[in-house]
Amino acid sequence: MLGPGMQSENPSPHAPAGTPTDAGGPSAALVVGLLALLSAFLVGSALSFWPYTVDDAFISLRYAQNLVEHGELAWNLGERVEGISNPLWTVWSAVGLVAGAPIVLWLKGSGLLAGAAMVPLTYLLARRVGGSASVGLGAAAIVATNASLALWAIAGLETASFGLLLVLFVLRFEKELSVRLRDPSAAILPLSAVLFFLCWASRPEAPAYGLYIVVRRFLAKDRPALGRADLMWFLVAAVPIAAYEVFGLAYFGGLLPATHTAKLGGGSSFFGGNFEKFLGTRFLFGQGPLFAGLWVTGIIGAFIGLRRLPPAAWAMSVAGLVFIAYAFTDWMPRYRFFVPPLPFLAISCAIGVERIARLISRGQRYAVPAAMAGLIALGAYDQGTRGYDKQHNIKLAVEPRGAWPGRVVETAGLPWEPGRQELDAWMILQEAPRDEAIACPDIGFIGALARNPIWDIRGLVTPQAAAFLPIPDSSPEFGAKRTAMLDDMFAQNPAFILVPSRPQGMAPVAKRFVAALRGDPRTAARYQEIPNMLPMRSVWRRLDLRKPAPEQTADRIDEAVAQFPSYGTELSKTRGRPGG
Repeated sequence: MLGPGMQSENPSPHAPAGTPTDAGGPSAALVVGLLALLSAFLVGSALSFWPYTVDDAFISLRYAQNLVEHGELAWNLGERVEGISNPLWTVWSAVGLVAGAPIVLWLKGSGLLAGAAMVPLTYLLARRVGGSASVGLGAAAIVATNASLALWAIAGLETASFGLLLVLFVLRFEKELSVRLRDPSAAILPLSAVLFFLCWASRPEAPAYGLYIVVRRFLAKDRPALGRADLMWFLVAAVPIAAYEVFGLAYFGGLLPATHTAKLGGGSSFFGGNFEKFLGTRFLFGQGPLFAGLWVTGIIGAFIGLRRLPPAAWAMSVAGLVFIAYAFTDWMPRYRFFVPPLPFLAISCAIGVERIARLISRGQRYAVPAAMAGLIALGAYDQGTRGYDKQHNIKLAVEPRGAWPGRVVETAGLPWEPGRQELDAWMILQEAPRDEAIACPDIGFIGALARNPIWDIRGLVTPQAAAFLPIPDSSPEFGAKRTAMLDDMFAQNPAFILVPSRPQGMAPVAKRFVAALRGDPRTAARYQEIPNMLPMRSVWRRLDLRKPAPEQTADRIDEAVAQFPSYGTELSKTRGRPGG
C-alpha cells in the first residue's frame, strides 16, 4: 500500500496491491535462510544480555501478585494508584503466576520470543507495503542487529511485545485493505482492530499510532473507498477501548497513569542546553559514527524519495518519534522508547539507503544489497563495540560489548541480576518487619520480593511525590507542595528512607528530595542517618524500629525466595537463613 503519488519499484499487474515482484531477486529459500540467521543473531545478542532484569519489571509483577492473591490491581493494598504503564503486560504476568510458571523466566522468555518474531515480520511488512527484497532484508537486519531491542527483549518489560503488536497490527491492516482493493464486496474479519486495542492496552503512547490509521484511510492514494467495513472496524476497536478507559477512570480515578506525572512532569525542552540530553540525539549520535552514518544515509534517502515512502513506514515512524520528543528522555539504558517503532524506522531507513544506492550504482545488480549490507554491518559493529548510553551506570546493559558472540554461552549461564536494587530488598528483608512501610525509589524488586508497603520517592505510585518533584524552586507552589509531600511520607511512618547517593537518571530527583528531607525537623527527630549501610544509597533508619528476631527473618527470606522459582542470583547464594 503506497502513499500519495507512490509507485512500486517493481510494479506488476499480477501481484497483490502493495506487493512488488522482484525480477531476479533472491529465492524464497535464500530469504528464509537469511531471516533465520538474522533471528538467530538477535536471540544470541539478547542472550548475551540475559542476566539483566530491569527493576521496573517487578513493579508490574507486584501489581500482578496483588491481583492474583487479593483481587486488587494495586501496588499497596487498598490504594488505587495506576503506577503501571503496561496493563496488558501486567495481566500477562498474572497469567504466568496463575499458571505456576517460573515468573522471571516467563517474562524474559516472552519478551525474547516477541523480539525474535519482529525480525521476519519486519521483512514481511516491508514487502507488503511495496518494498523490494533488499529493503525487506535490510530492514530485518537493522532490527536484528539492534542492541536496544536485544536488551529489552530479555529485560522483563513489555517493550518488545508492544513492538511486535504494532507490527502485527499494521501488517494485518494492510492485508485487510489489500483484500478490499481486490474485491470490495469481500468479507474479512477486522482482526487489526483487535490488535490495535491490544496495542492501546499495552502502552499509553499507543493512541499516537492512530496517526497511521488516519493517513492510511483518508490520505493514501492507494486505498479502498470508505464503507461499512470501516464502520465495523471502528466499532470492533472502539468498544473495548472505551470499556478499558472507563474502567481506568472508575478504578484509578484518571485516564493517565501516575507514571506520566512522575516521568514527564519536568517539561524538558530542546533549548537551554538540553538538546544533548534528548533521547533522539543520544540514540543517533551516542552509538558511534558508523551507526549514525547508517541512519543519516537512510534519512537523506527517505527524503529524496519521499513520495515513494509507504504510510506504514513513515506514519508509524513519525508517531513513535512524536512520543519520543514528548517524553524527551528516559532514565533506562539502551534507548528503550526507540524499540517499539524500530521496525517502521528500519523500513524507512532501508528504503532511504536503497534509494541512495540506486542513485550511485546506476543499475548495477549487486551494488544495492552490497551497499545496504555494508552500512548495516558497520553500524552494528560500531553500536556493539563502542557505542553505548553513558547516562547510566548499569554496566551489563551499557558497556561496550566487544566480542560478545564468543561469550553468549558463558553470559547466558550467569544468574540473573536485577542490580543494586536487590541489595535494597535483602536489607529490608533482614532489617524490617513485613508490615513496615519503606520510602525508596527503584521500588520494583523491594516491592515484589520483600512485599512491604512502599512510599515511592520517585512518585510512580505516590502522587504526592510526583506532584512535588517537577515544581521549580521559584514557583509560588514550591513550599506548599514540598510540605504536602513530606506530610504524606511521614504519615506513613516508614521504617527506612533510602535515597540514591550516586545515581545518573535519578540525580535531580534525589538532590531535591534530600534537600527537602534534611530541611524538615521531623527527619532529625525521628530518624538516624546511617552512612555506608548500602552502596549508592543514603539511608535513614527510624529510631524506634526494632530488628526482627532471627527466626522471623529466616521465615521472611524463605517466603520471599519461594515466590520466584527461577530466582537465583549470586547474592541469593550467599544469603538466606542466618548461618545457612
